[in-house]
Amino acid sequence: MSKRGKTVGSTLPKRDVNVIFSRRAALLSFVGAGVLGAILFRMAQLQATNLISREYSAAADENRFDTRIIAPPRGVIYDRFGVVLAQTSKDYQVAILRSEVEDLEDVVGRVGQILGQSAEWARRAVIKVRGGQRYEPVPILEGLNWEQFNAINVRLPELRGVIANSVDVRAYPYDIVYGHPIGYVQKPTQRDIDRVLEDGSPEGERRATYLRNPHVRVGKAGLEATMEQTLHGEAGWRKVIVNARGVEMGEDVEERKEPVRGSGVVLTIDHELQRTAMQNFGEHSGAAIVMDIYTGDLLVMASAPGFDPNLFVNGIGQADFDGYNLNEKKPLFDKVVTGVYPPGSTFKMIVGIAAKQAGISDDWSVSCSGAYPYGGRTFHCWARGGHGRVNLHNAIKWSCDVYFYQAALQAGPERIAAVSRQFGLGQHFDVSVPNVRSGLIPDPTWWRENRNEGWTGGLTLNYGIGQGAMGVTPLQLAVMAARLGNNGLAVEPRLVREAPGVREPPQPPHMSGVEAEYLARVRDGMYGVCNEPGGTALRAGNLELVRHPETGAAVMKTPENSAWQPVQIAGKTGTAQVRALGNNRGRHYSTIEWRYRDHALFCCFGPWHEPRYACAVVVEHGGAGSAVAGPIAKEVMRATLLRDPSRRPSARLAQLEENLSRNA
Repeated sequence: MSKRGKTVGSTLPKRDVNVIFSRRAALLSFVGAGVLGAILFRMAQLQATNLISREYSAAADENRFDTRIIAPPRGVIYDRFGVVLAQTSKDYQVAILRSEVEDLEDVVGRVGQILGQSAEWARRAVIKVRGGQRYEPVPILEGLNWEQFNAINVRLPELRGVIANSVDVRAYPYDIVYGHPIGYVQKPTQRDIDRVLEDGSPEGERRATYLRNPHVRVGKAGLEATMEQTLHGEAGWRKVIVNARGVEMGEDVEERKEPVRGSGVVLTIDHELQRTAMQNFGEHSGAAIVMDIYTGDLLVMASAPGFDPNLFVNGIGQADFDGYNLNEKKPLFDKVVTGVYPPGSTFKMIVGIAAKQAGISDDWSVSCSGAYPYGGRTFHCWARGGHGRVNLHNAIKWSCDVYFYQAALQAGPERIAAVSRQFGLGQHFDVSVPNVRSGLIPDPTWWRENRNEGWTGGLTLNYGIGQGAMGVTPLQLAVMAARLGNNGLAVEPRLVREAPGVREPPQPPHMSGVEAEYLARVRDGMYGVCNEPGGTALRAGNLELVRHPETGAAVMKTPENSAWQPVQIAGKTGTAQVRALGNNRGRHYSTIEWRYRDHALFCCFGPWHEPRYACAVVVEHGGAGSAVAGPIAKEVMRATLLRDPSRRPSARLAQLEENLSRNA
């Protein structure tokens, strides 16, 4: 092939290559400069925006810092004289930081062995830790005693990821004595969290986040629940430095808000009297109330058997809960306000007043042979041999059923129901605890609407002795006794003496239509019950107290002062049938199943010469009121009259809170 036929261009001249390279380099330079310029422009724009809004600095801080909640101490609950009934104290705990643990089951098992916990506990603890935050300590055992806390502390070097610390928790120093009126706190449940999330608001989200904090507790029963807003306090927070995994590396001490303690609450209860009441119940089940008949202060509000609220603070174990929940005497049931019982013969004063309103004279009497035939049936008196000729005074003193059968017919059910409600029966009283029941005082209208049948005379006879469909609470019985003792003042009970938003009660008005004469007649009968021969509660009335001639105070009776004026009470026994026992009624009570035995009741006021306190006692399935409820009431009233709390200066909340702050 000739030279002309050779392919030319397989290689470009050096000058052409340099030109192409220069053009491409220039193009890339322009593109790079453009991209860099765009980046610099965007950076400048972001910087300018951040200078104004601080949006991006805040986002960076959020990645570097985390806000941790500090749960506030709850307000202290005091008795009327400043005794601390509920407070904040240190709780020793063991927690696991899961991010530091290699073998979770092994570590939890070793902790369980040191603290004497079961394999089932270890299994549950592992589940709890795995369900918690990876980079925050998850408590696995709370409420350690000092020996357990020390046992864990000395082993911490070999237990990587285990933390032993103390936190502030609610504590109840007198455990079962105040389980019912004060209640308890618990960790918020998922239901609590779901409830605050229902509206979907940002505030709900914040509240839900707060409730998920493992150190937060909320009121679940008693005053702790009803006064949650007052007692809870205001949460604080601290700003901690975290790494990329969220592990706390330090704290910004400049960014910290201390929590604010909840407000304190002063109760009307007298601790010494409350403890006396609980002790005197022994193994019995029931309720006792002592009330100031002029102010309405509840000095005693005891429900037995009690329960230990401390067990609920960190989550009660299944065995403990079953022990309470399956007990036939219902320790978790506040019998003072939720127990509803037939009043039995304690209702007879109401029937007597209603009969007086209907026009029976002071000398109106009936003959009691032990039975009263009516409507083809025979209605028996508790005294099978009868009481003979009986007037109102002796009918109350001897608790004659036949008299009150006929008195009820004279008064009529509508009038009896109206008087009952005036004296507080069948009424709802807000005493700052949950689940207060109103009981039931039926009348012909209620009977027709709810039973779909007409009222009969036989129902009226049962009404006359406090049996049938009616039911009252022990609290209502105490109110009735108080209104009898203060000559018809419509006093209302109260449990909270001093707290934010709580005001002094107004002067109670006189009840209309309840004449002093009517009250005098039934009060005299109640005096006879406790102090005259044949009275059904002579044992309860024998207080062995006398009145000091100079101070007027009740003091113990001794041979040296036996001539002084005796301190006496006026009261009424009651035995309320739970189930018709028929021919089995004559059997010894120990052979009758406990839940079928009669309830024992007693209500009273005193001292007789200058009434100031009313008391009501109900013993579930206790039998005769004179034999069981009366002796308990005697001891409680005896202690009350000796202590005379309403005449002693009460503690002031402001001073108590100041002392608390000073000692903190």
